[in-house]
Amino acid sequence: MPGQPIVPRSTNSPAQTTRQLKAARRSIRESLRVVRDGVIERIQHDMRMMLGNRSDRYRYLLDQGQIDAINDYIAGLIAQEVMRGNQGDPIIVQQSVTAYEAATAAAVTNIVTQSAQAFRNVEQTLMSEPYRRRIGYLRSRLFEEMRGFTDQTRTDLARVLSEGMARGESPTEIAGRIRDRIGVAISRAERIARTEINTAHRRAIWDQDDQANADGINTRLLHSSALIPGRTRETHARRHGRVYTRQEVEDWYSRDGNGINCLCTQTSVLVDTNGRPLSSRLPKKMQKRGQSFRAEAYGDA
Repeated sequence: MPGQPIVPRSTNSPAQTTRQLKAARRSIRESLRVVRDGVIERIQHDMRMMLGNRSDRYRYLLDQGQIDAINDYIAGLIAQEVMRGNQGDPIIVQQSVTAYEAATAAAVTNIVTQSAQAFRNVEQTLMSEPYRRRIGYLRSRLFEEMRGFTDQTRTDLARVLSEGMARGESPTEIAGRIRDRIGVAISRAERIARTEINTAHRRAIWDQDDQANADGINTRLLHSSALIPGRTRETHARRHGRVYTRQEVEDWYSRDGNGINCLCTQTSVLVDTNGRPLSSRLPKKMQKRGQSFRAEAYGDA
């Protein structure tokens, strides 16, 4: 008798990436605070030695070479802390890879539990060439994402420096603006981490669902929503307990920013030739829970 699908118990964090998200948040804050402190120390040291006071404005005596040297220092510090922050990896890469690996293991276990046709266990899957290739794609994509982030951060800080000097602001005022921009960068990096880590988690499940179907096991993806009052989007809550093809799931995530800050996940379920779950008990139970949540949260009957 096939087992039941293994779905997340938590409706606050169905993706089960809380540990990875916390680690990424800690790494982001630590790395960007080092950038902030290093940049402020550098500009205050260099600029205090080369300014003249003219009433309430400052006149900076730096030549272009000195300004370029400060900007090069900023770029190097960002690259060191962000792009090589975790054992040579950009700061969110390792946590995204960990989320992908954990979700792969859970997805394989879930399929093995349901189907006697499954012939790959977790160890075999994690050692396989397709898995290693997908990890390579994941690292490459995240590297480009974080390089875009560092380029934007470097540009923002360089602009704060040049505009502050042009306005005749004091080094202390410029340092305050640097702190503000680093705060913005931290928020942006944390948003990237939430999106990318949860995307890595979901993609691992989708990839294993594809593999199951390639192995002749008919499956669809059962949606588990994060049912959090005041936070969950109604369009996300409405999918709780419903079954979709991978293409339908990917199409949905590609629209309307559905993948941004999304804590939902999916689980492979065995289906018949018409795409209906072999056991409808669990989906119906989840749909009922989702309907109850929507009624309380949105007054949606």
